[in-house]
Amino acid sequence: MAENLFEEAVIKKLTQEGWDYRKDLSGVNISVLENHWRDILNRNNSSKLEGTLLSDSEFDMVMLEIAKNKSPYQSQLMLSGAGGVGTVPLTRDDGTQLELEIFYEDEVAGGRSQYEIVNQITFNELKDSLGNNRRIDILMLINGLPVAHIEEKDETLQSQWRAFEQLKKYDSDGMYTDLMSFVQVQFILSQHSAHYFARPRGPEFYNKDFVFGWRDEQGKDITNTMEFIHQVMGIPALHRLVTVNMIPDADNDNVMVMRSYQIQATREILSRMKTMDENHFIEKEGGYIWHTTGSGKTVTSFKVAQLIASMPRVRNVIFIVDRVDLIKQTHDNFKSYAYEQFKNRIKIVKGHTLKRELKSKNAASNIFLITVQGLHRAIKSGLKSNDRMVIIMDEAHRSASGDAVKDIKEGLPKTTWFGFTGTPNFYSDESKGVKTTRNASTHDIFGKQLHRYTIKDAIGDGNVLGFDITYYEPEIVKNADTDLTEDEIEREVYNSLQYRESVVEDIVTNWHDNADGPVTSGQREPNKFQAMFAVSGKQAAASYYALFKKMSPDLRVAMTYSNDETNGEGKTDTQIALKQAIKDYELMFDTRDFFETDDPTRNYLNDITKRLARKGNYNRGQEKDRLDLIIVSDQLLTGFDSKYVNIIYMDKTLKEGLLIQAMSRTNRTFDKNAKPYGKVRFYRRGTVMEENVQQALVIYTRGGSENADDKKSTDSDELGKILAPKPSDKISEINPILKRLKEIAGDNFSQIPKSEKERKEFVELANQVNNQIKQLLQGEYKIGEEVANYDILGQDTGETVRLDLDSMDDFSALEARLNDVNKLLPDEIKVDLGALSVSIRKHSKEIVDYDHLVDLLNRYIDQTTEDNRKAIEDHIAPMDDDSRKDINIIIDEIASGDHTRHFSTESLDERRTLIHSERKELKIRRWADARRHDANEIIRAYDLYRPGITLNDNPELRSKIEEIQDSSNMGFFEKGTFEQEIISLFDSL
Repeated sequence: MAENLFEEAVIKKLTQEGWDYRKDLSGVNISVLENHWRDILNRNNSSKLEGTLLSDSEFDMVMLEIAKNKSPYQSQLMLSGAGGVGTVPLTRDDGTQLELEIFYEDEVAGGRSQYEIVNQITFNELKDSLGNNRRIDILMLINGLPVAHIEEKDETLQSQWRAFEQLKKYDSDGMYTDLMSFVQVQFILSQHSAHYFARPRGPEFYNKDFVFGWRDEQGKDITNTMEFIHQVMGIPALHRLVTVNMIPDADNDNVMVMRSYQIQATREILSRMKTMDENHFIEKEGGYIWHTTGSGKTVTSFKVAQLIASMPRVRNVIFIVDRVDLIKQTHDNFKSYAYEQFKNRIKIVKGHTLKRELKSKNAASNIFLITVQGLHRAIKSGLKSNDRMVIIMDEAHRSASGDAVKDIKEGLPKTTWFGFTGTPNFYSDESKGVKTTRNASTHDIFGKQLHRYTIKDAIGDGNVLGFDITYYEPEIVKNADTDLTEDEIEREVYNSLQYRESVVEDIVTNWHDNADGPVTSGQREPNKFQAMFAVSGKQAAASYYALFKKMSPDLRVAMTYSNDETNGEGKTDTQIALKQAIKDYELMFDTRDFFETDDPTRNYLNDITKRLARKGNYNRGQEKDRLDLIIVSDQLLTGFDSKYVNIIYMDKTLKEGLLIQAMSRTNRTFDKNAKPYGKVRFYRRGTVMEENVQQALVIYTRGGSENADDKKSTDSDELGKILAPKPSDKISEINPILKRLKEIAGDNFSQIPKSEKERKEFVELANQVNNQIKQLLQGEYKIGEEVANYDILGQDTGETVRLDLDSMDDFSALEARLNDVNKLLPDEIKVDLGALSVSIRKHSKEIVDYDHLVDLLNRYIDQTTEDNRKAIEDHIAPMDDDSRKDINIIIDEIASGDHTRHFSTESLDERRTLIHSERKELKIRRWADARRHDANEIIRAYDLYRPGITLNDNPELRSKIEEIQDSSNMGFFEKGTFEQEIISLFDSL
């Protein structure tokens, strides 16, 4: 049945879940599956074909049509088709035009849908591969179309993440074209681990951050692979996963697959609707979804809106957005996520246009986007409707006031309400330690909580980041004769120029510690991230903006605040300040004149949000497009997402939901070594804000009481890894590992461990500590710095600790040895270091000062002393092992008197190249002599070797190896051993 026991077990489980294992279609070439699909096309379209099967030329035309699918997004559009039926156009040999049906979204586990699995399919004509024989594990076929691709790894033998790299390699080979272009979801399975992800649009877009595990209905992680198959890959689950649970993303020519909690929340809402329909009654309170900020509520709410709008008994869906400036953003997102035929059914409306739209009885159901204020005004001006509708409210914790909801429910009596929120409103619940200031709960407006996914869940799954928080307190010296109260002094301090200058100075001084990217080859990429600065009001925003222009003119700073803030005292001044800021922004980025548009401030804000999120025209990574810092008072603190924002500075006090919302602007996932946590810096009332943060996290991990009289006791959750550990905690964790690494590889990590056991230990520990140090450096720690140590209760012990590295050179040397040693390990235990080897190679040229190396060597030629030799050895420690060996040979040659003339950079390069070649040739000859092979023939084989290219992809080398094998009269098993040994030799060189 299968090539290994684990694959056999997977296939057996899938057959138990309803899939038909086609042994006759397994172990065959992909062309056999194409012919199988042709048979299914003939069968499912028999009436359209009127008894005349597809001719060879007609099927060739069909294959040419699907060859136009260049991305999973385009294939998804073809699968979804119109009305749930996917089709492909065909002009028959006689000129007749028709649409062949290829997929049935709604015919799940029945009708014309056919479910099959095949394994060990081979590909021998991949356009981007040098090899001619690729074989994959398992394909899942619906109606003959391979919609899912499974790769397994026996975890007792291999890392499961090798399957991820294998899928990426298949993509780079050009596998996902023609029939294989329909693969929507990829699975990685091992005995105790199972993950899935939407097929990316190209090999460069494979990202482990978008590889998902599965949580069951109770929020428990499913790590048993057979249970995962039951819940995710059975019938009808897999059919729904590749249709209902896929989100097309037109803006990025991409598809997204929903995560378990998104699927479950969608299912809960649809179940509520189905129950109401079956029982012929309408409940106004449908329920609400609590999914933490940053977990993809926009995607989930759109999918829910689209599915409900497609229900036959629902007239329309009204999607309520809580702010005018978010309507356009939500509309753009919804349009991007919609199938082509649905896009014109998503409309932004105002009160009077909504009245007109609701009177149109013959049109299909629409999704209308409006603010709660706009809908409320329309109701008060006479809008009424008895149509069966659904209202979905985004940011439900703050969108619905009692009067507005009451009036809307009366005007639209046959409407069911569903809410989405990352921070629901709760009553206090002393039994949980939850204290809130709320006098109404989200439950009061929407009914019961249908599904929850808290900030603790999301951080645990890696879907959002935890927080690295710093609190500040100003030092206030009170004059003896002052008659101001403490509160009055505080107000004076926080509004003073001296305080604001200190805040700006702190931000600017530490700018690169916070804004720069991860450490690569001893350096950090400058201005990788952007920042937000939330202040107490419009006057404060204008004041800070002026200070940044004065104190740090090179920093690219903008500011914004909402129009409705500019009423009252100081209105004219703040309007002038905002207008000048917009003009400054236009000049800085050479934008259009926003004041020539209908809504200058809104268009200005839209441009800022796209620039910060690097969307549209700003997604090119160009330096000229970069905005460093945006100063806000209320805008962008909710409803705005950018993974490039990694820090928010706060000079205002917030609490509960608004506080979590503001902090969550920073916690979108990115490369974890570059952005291990979202950073928050509280300048105002640090002691108070520390208490507010703790209380807010308690609320939004435990949840409060839904009803004023309902205070059920539950087990309290721990806050887990929501907050970043203190630097001293990380250092205490890292230092013992560094100590062991130095025992293995020397104090400056200059030695290669001798035994394979120690090499394996070194690579595992060094890889672990390498990532931990990078994350520590992203938290503003500097190597060599002493930091306060804290006890288990979080109290300062009065002692300090430091990382056991003297400099960034030591860290670079550790990275270099990690790469060197990893190369020496057998393939089956090598660690995936990602791009590390690239950065190390670059390191030896860019970080090690080559001119300084020449000077050190020339000084050693002039004075052959131990001090001068040690200076060279210290300088070359961060180099890769091969480079250090070259230089060490030159050092020995100088010591023996073979070099008396000074080096230049060119002559040093020439000598190193010669040494390197001689050392390689010597190693090859020794290897060949030890095995009684012709060394000259092995050298000729090495000339054909290409690093990173497998033997299957290098026919010239394979031919040469076969020639050597034949001339040596090797037996079958000898040939296999020889192949492995010679490739290992070449890899080591």
